Amino acid sequence: MSYSKAMSCVSALDKGRLEALIERVFAGRELSLPAVTVLHRLRTANLVVAPEDVPRDLVTMNSTVRLADPMSSEEFELTLFYPEDHDPEDNCWSVLSPIGAGLFGHRVYEPTDVRFQESECVRWIVADIPFQPEAHDWLTL
Repeated sequence: MSYSKAMSCVSALDKGRLEALIERVFAGRELSLPAVTVLHRLRTANLVVAPEDVPRDLVTMNSTVRLADPMSSEEFELTLFYPEDHDPEDNCWSVLSPIGAGLFGHRVYEPTDVRFQESECVRWIVADIPFQPEAHDWLTL
């Protein structure tokens, strides 16, 4: 199945898991900005699709993403994980971190603003998705 890049899309599996995660993590507390970003992306998606129908150019949970800085040609690769596996030293970023929330749901060639640690916000391009669970038929990861 082919979806236009203009359409925002999320996996039904990611949607269910992330909404439950955010509800559990922020029970009775104010949501963080990254959590608001993720919820907004989940709730405003034009399409919610079964994992086997996820477009191969969509950043989903557990995807490895290659970012490119169009100004410097610098590249950076990271994997998007759930909070319990957050380990920036290993380039494993939580979806509830500013970087993870900024990437979740983006498509290849889309720009995204990324802030690493205390640095300025930089506009990066999602250059590639070297690994996406759905593309390898890992539909429950």
